[in-house]
This record gives sequence, C-alpha cells and structure tokens, in this order.
Amino acid sequence: MNQPTPYRKKLIEVDLPLDAINRESAREKSVWNGHPAALHRYWARRPLATCRAVIFSTLVDEPSACPEEFPTESEQKAERGRLHALIGELVLWKNSNNESLLAKARYEIARSVARSHGEIAPTEAADVLQYLAEKTPPLRDIFCGGGSIPLEAQRLGLRAVASDLNPIAVLINKAMIEIPHPYRDKPPVNPDAALTRMFGSTDRRRERVPWRGTTGLADDIRYYGRWMREAAYRRIGHLYPKAKTPDGAEATVYAWLWVRTVPCANAACQLPMPLIKTFQISKKKNKNPYWVRPVVDRVAKTLSFIVQEHDTGVPKKGTVGRNGAVCVACGNPVTLEYVRKQARAGKMSETMMAVVVEGEGGNLFLSPTDAHIRSAQAAEPAWTPKGRLSAQSAAGNLQNYGITHWHQLFTQRQLQALATFSDVLVEVRTRILDDGAADAYADALRTYLAFALSRTADGHSRHTLWHNSNHRVRAVFARQFIEMPWDFPEANPFSSSSQNWMLQIECVARAVTNLPVSANVATASQADATSRKYAFDSQIIVTDPPYYDNIGYADLSDFFYTWLRPALRDIYPELFWGMSTPKDEEMIANKLRFENSHTRFEELMEKTLVRIRQDCTHGFPVSLFYAYKQQEKVRNGRSSTGWETMLTAVVNAGFQIVGTWPMRTELSTRLNALQANALASSIVLVCRPRPDTASSIGLGGFLSALRNEMPSALTRLTEDAHIAPVDLSQAAIGPGMEIYSRYKSIKTERDGTLVDVSVQEALIAINDEIDRYHAAQEGEFERHTRFCLVWFKQHGFSSGDYGDAETLAKANGVGISAMQGRVLTAERGRVQLFRPAAYDGKLPSVGDSGLGVTTWEACHLMAYHLNSNNEAGRDVPGAADVGRKMRQGAASAPVASVERLARILYSHYDRGGDSAHAVLFNNLVTSWESIESRMEEEEQLSTDMEVEPYR
Repeated sequence: MNQPTPYRKKLIEVDLPLDAINRESAREKSVWNGHPAALHRYWARRPLATCRAVIFSTLVDEPSACPEEFPTESEQKAERGRLHALIGELVLWKNSNNESLLAKARYEIARSVARSHGEIAPTEAADVLQYLAEKTPPLRDIFCGGGSIPLEAQRLGLRAVASDLNPIAVLINKAMIEIPHPYRDKPPVNPDAALTRMFGSTDRRRERVPWRGTTGLADDIRYYGRWMREAAYRRIGHLYPKAKTPDGAEATVYAWLWVRTVPCANAACQLPMPLIKTFQISKKKNKNPYWVRPVVDRVAKTLSFIVQEHDTGVPKKGTVGRNGAVCVACGNPVTLEYVRKQARAGKMSETMMAVVVEGEGGNLFLSPTDAHIRSAQAAEPAWTPKGRLSAQSAAGNLQNYGITHWHQLFTQRQLQALATFSDVLVEVRTRILDDGAADAYADALRTYLAFALSRTADGHSRHTLWHNSNHRVRAVFARQFIEMPWDFPEANPFSSSSQNWMLQIECVARAVTNLPVSANVATASQADATSRKYAFDSQIIVTDPPYYDNIGYADLSDFFYTWLRPALRDIYPELFWGMSTPKDEEMIANKLRFENSHTRFEELMEKTLVRIRQDCTHGFPVSLFYAYKQQEKVRNGRSSTGWETMLTAVVNAGFQIVGTWPMRTELSTRLNALQANALASSIVLVCRPRPDTASSIGLGGFLSALRNEMPSALTRLTEDAHIAPVDLSQAAIGPGMEIYSRYKSIKTERDGTLVDVSVQEALIAINDEIDRYHAAQEGEFERHTRFCLVWFKQHGFSSGDYGDAETLAKANGVGISAMQGRVLTAERGRVQLFRPAAYDGKLPSVGDSGLGVTTWEACHLMAYHLNSNNEAGRDVPGAADVGRKMRQGAASAPVASVERLARILYSHYDRGGDSAHAVLFNNLVTSWESIESRMEEEEQLSTDMEVEPYR
C-alpha cells in the first residue's frame, strides 16, 4: 500500500517569483540570435526561462520545510526572498551561460539533496556537479519535444533523460544535450583553424585562439557549411542567374515572387487567373513603393506582370478572398471550390510576378524576364523525397488542393537545390575525415549541417510568405500548420536573403555555441510514453504533455523527416527506419485519424500518468506543463474541455495537485493578443502521489472547503502574483483542484444513489467561487462606483430612466448631478454612462463638487492612457497621474481598488464576448505594477523637492 512518505516541501509547492519568471519568459520569445531553438524548428516549445525556474524550484527546499535552519517565520521569509532573487537572476537570457551564477544554482540544488541524505553539500563547482550526478535522481522528460526541459535540467547540473515518440524531437534533443558534450573545449579540425588570428597590437603579434566550450564545434560547422555552399553552387549556380538593374549593372537576385493561377471558368476567356491577395509587393517605410500590374495577351492567351515603381493606380485589393476569386481579364467570379477542383485536377500553375534584387540602398524590384523564367524551368532534380502526406493529416488543408506528396510543396528549382545540398551533405563526411576527424565527430558535424538543410527546406517552399513591409521571406512554419498561400517568394540560397544557406549555417553554429556542455552528460532516446517503463529506479519527472487536439506533431514533422531521412539514416537507423514519423501511437486527439479520438486521448494520458506515479521519486513533486484555454466541446451529451481531460487523468492516476502556477509564455504583442483574449500562459501542475489513506468527503464538505480556502488563494493570485484577468479563471483551477484532489473521492446523492463528483462539476464550482469573490469585492468600492457598476450591469451603455437612476443613487447615498459630465449624461429624463472611448484623459477638478476621482472614473481614465493612440494618451505616466489625482480627494477610495474594478469589468466583457473592451482592462491589470512604481517615483520626487537641503 502506498503510505504517506515523509518529504520536505519544495519551493514550487509554496511560492514563486512569478513576475520575474513571466517577464523573462515573454521576453525570450523575441530572442533568436544564438537561442537553442534556432537549431531546428519544433512546435509549442516552452521558454527556457520558464523551464529553468520550474526545474530549480522543483528541486530546492522550501524554507518553511527546513525549521532546523530557519526556525522563525521572518527567517523563512528572508531565505525565500533570497531564493527568489536567485531565480530572478537565473531566468535572464543574458545569464543563460553565466557559470558563476549557474554554480550558485547548482549548489542550492545540491544543498537540498544533501539535507534529504543528512549530509553537507560540497561547495566546489566540480564537486557539486559530481555530487548531483551521484546523489540526485535523473530528471526525465517523457514528452521532450523541442527539448527545453532536458536542456535546462542539464544546464542546472542534473542528469537529464529525454524521450519522445517523434524521431525529429529525439534528434533535436540529441543535438542539444547529448552530441556536443564529448567535444567540450576541443579545437576544430578544419584546416583554417590551424591559422593564427591577427590581433591589433603594435608588434602585430599572432596568438592561437582558445577553443572553449563548443566554439571549436561551431567553427567547424561554419567551415564545412561554407564548403557545402561552394560545392552546391558549382553544380546548380547556373539556375540562379544575376539580374540586370536599370543602370546596366548586374545584381544578385534576393528572391523571385510567384503567384498561383488556375484557368478562368469563362469559356470565352480561359486565361490564367492570378490568385493574388495584394498587388503591392513593397511598402517598406521610407522606400519607393512597388506593385505589379498584370498584362493580359488575349491572342496568345498568356498572363505576365510588369513592376511599377510608384503607388498610382494600384488596386485596393487582390483577386482572391475567402469565398473565391475574380479573373483579371474578364471579371468573371469563381468559387473557392472551383479553385480547389482545378488544383486537384492538376491545373493549378504559377507565374513569376517580380524579381527582387540586392541593391546598395536596399532591394530593387524588377519585371520578370524570359531568361529568369527559363532558369526556373530548367531545373531537373535528380531525386525528390518519397514521403506522402497522411490522408488524415493535421498539417493543414493541403489535400483540398491536390497536394498528396511532400515534394509538391516545392518548386522544381527548390527541389533541385535541396537535393543537391542533401547529396553534398553525404559527401562532406569524406572531407571531414580527410581533415583528421574521427568517425563520431564527422557524424556529429553532419547532424548539425543537416539541421541547416531542414532550416533551408523551411524557408524554400511554395508555402512561404513574402513580407512586403520588411522584404523578408517568412518560413513555412511561422505557425503551427502549413498555410496555402496564393502568392509566394522563392528565395535565392546563394544570396543575402533572410533564407540564404549561410544564414542557416550561422544560426545553427550560434545555437551550438550556447549549449551548456560544462554540465553533466545527458541522453535522448525514442520511446512511447504510454508503454515503456521510464526507469529502473525513481526519477524526477518534469514534462510537457501533448496539447489534446491543438498540434499534429507527427504530421508536421514529416515535412523535415522526408529530407533528414536520406541524409542521416546511416547515422541514426533507429530513428529513420520508417518511411515517416510514427502516428498510430501518437497521443493527440486527431479526429481525422482515430475513431473516438477524445476518449482515446484520455485513456492514453491516464495510462501514462499511472506509469509516472509508479516510477516517480517521492522526494520530489511531479511538475506538468499544460496550456489549454477553457473552451467547451460537446461530446456524448456533455461538455468537455482539454483541461477537464488533463485534470481528470491526473486525479484518476492517483495524484494530488499540490500547486499550480500560471507561466506567461507569450509576448503581449503577439499576432492575436490585442484583438482577442487569448490564453497567455502555460499552467504548471505540481503533483504528489495521493496517499492510499486519503479519505472521501461529501459534496457539501467540498463546497465548504472551497468557500473557506478560495478567497485567500484568489487574493494571492491577484494581489501577490498579479495574474492577468485573462488568465485568472485558468490559474484559479489550481487552488480549487488542490482541494478536490486531496480526497480519494467526493460523493453526492443523485436520484437516490451516491455518485462521484466529476472534475467538470468541480470546475463549475471553482468558477462559481471566482464570481463570488468578485461580488464580495464590489461591496468594497466607494458609493459612486457601486452606483456605476450596478447601473452598468443593468443597462450597459444604453440609456435608462432617470427615475430609476435616482432611486439607485439614493440607495447608494450619491447624487446624479455630481456625476453629470464626468461619468454619465443625464438629459431629457434619461441617464447614460459614458463609453470607455468617451474618456479623453483629462483629469477632473476635485474641488468643484467635492467629489474626488472615483474608482470608476480612474479605471476608465487609466485605460484611456494605456490604450489610446492619440497624442493625449500618455501610457503609464498618464495612468500614474490619474492615480495621484485620485489620492487628493478626501473621500477617495484606495488606488488599489482600480485594479479590482478592472478585473470585474474584464470578466463582464469577456463573458459577453466583447474582446475589444475586455482587452482594455486586461492591459490595465497587467500594467498595474508599472503604474504603482511610477506613482511612487513621482511622490518621492515631490517629497524630496519639499525638503530643504542641508547647508
């Protein structure tokens, strides 16, 4: 029987510096240069900062669990603050490879491990690493994916063990945590490395370059990457001719712009119909605009384009939309289904629209020439990848357009280029060996060079996009599916374009340079999480399970698998034995592939969690990342969510949820953040095996526990952790589920029979407590705000009867006239609240009516400053001025009440589906700390100015 096991609580079970973690996790998404994620594309990676913080806090003791060292509450608080400060430094991107700081973090982990063994941890860095290797259980990620968790486990000195069913994920993890370790501090083998580097001293002295960490490995990647480029150019350089500029000079082509066409449905026309979204191909700031003018030859029945260097006459919209397209020759409209039918019949083609060339002052745009069209048509690839798209692919809607094989995603010239680089990749091994490398090192270099091939395939496809505002080629997988663009750029791999070959090599080399090879060794292998035993001994489990039906990992990975398999099959036969990535065992709810896919997902997830419970160590909690916004799906007559599925599996597997932490992992400026209340967090579920001695309880007892414990938990989430309103309902699941999962079962009587209370019912009760919490806060507002809030809930921004408003005002002890012109209008017997857009940011006078700046008024004025595009809007400084003015009123409410009101207004708008207004108040809450800091700075400045200086 599983009896309760004594253990020390870990920091992650009590408190985390969420602000520091979330700030750096969001900021990391804008880091690309040298980031390990630049090695190879993968989907839904967790930020390194988040993983580093979660792993560290999963292993480090909570001070209150160490009374022998920290006997008083003040000492515990001070120690917790010290650990939080360390985490705050640890999560900074600039400190990723700060060995001094990492040594401190590793020591803290070793110190906690030593406590559990009744030992004293070593203090020397090398001894600490050895101690962690010997005394700490390995940390395993059973869904390693893009490798953020294993990489950060290794960085923190642990023995990382990564596994995944997907061979691309396994290869990425090998490249990050396993392959580079033997080559730490080793010099490169390429002949150029033997040369000395010139220093700027007066005697022109030459010194040998020290090769620390993986710099030698990175240098070889660059050298042999250049060798591959030169070898490839000798074979296919003729397919990439230069272009003649208007002044007669020759220039390297940056990219060719193409548009897809289908035959016009009009029998009298039948000309190629260009499916173009916009005719404007360049609108870069401070540069000449360019657009393409279609030219129709009705006699020859051909279509061509002429580049126009101005913006006169450019059509306002393209020829294709969501519902269909229009022929530029005859104006005949066709449906989208007609376009798809023509594509499936093999009648979709493409026409060159423009040639983008490199110029001294920026890119130039030229009209296509016959020579450039012939060069594109001259390509004859010796071989193409044999992969076939799955009939149940979750990669996109490509099959609707007759795309059934992966090679169809590329032009003939792109296929020949990729095939050539792949052939040269095999040949480069001989060159590396000739330069004196061992077989294993040659294979390691080939692996990293193959990643450059993958990156090139990602940026050289018919499914890339042209950014006309910054002249960049966006790769295929900028999103988590494959789009079907109507027009696309074909980049030149031998140019300086954003997708050129040497840029891919440089991205890989810089990423390799930042890998933490100074730590302990780690391993990665292919394994099915549902069926393979994870370890022969207990392990620490930190993992990021698949997100229900959100991402088709295997389908998307086949895009890369088809190119990597012929290049690396001899090195990794265990990963590339199949014709495609494994799909039958994949744990996603793919309704296209699996019958009863949701039920299947639930069963596999629960089976996996049962195995985790059997194999995890009891000395450390299990930390599970999960990101799925609550959204209802109806199945078998009941509503279901991805969260409900995950939580049910965790509880049924025998775990108790002892903590949850919302980790903000997305930039606030991401594509849909300002237009919709998209989930901006991952939730980390912190779990412990629930003892078999756990008791059962009735529904009434559970609801009573929720009412007693949820308010303080919600206060901690809103006031201490500053959880954004958009995340609150998600984050509040944690404290509620902590109560739900501590019991063996929760019973209720239904139709005379005792039945279990489901997770879905528990989630409803938890959301009810959130509503009750907000309702209780409403009573804390000053009377004018209470009036506005009640009136708002009754009438919104529509007008209501003056008599009703006066009755409500008297009940709250306020007068309508005092609010007239400030928050409402009262005219012709009607009363109407101002809409948020009506606030102009001007501060009202406090003395006229004796009415200070109310919470309602301040909330809307602050929202104006934070979200206004007008010159009067002053962002955080303007919002801080509102807060300072609010404090001048004798009867004003505390400024903190503005944040509480913003949360309530967010909740109201969100439930009403009004995302445009909801985001105003979400932004106010997320900016609250900055507003408070600004207010304190201004008030301190005022105080300093009033104090007479000492003379």
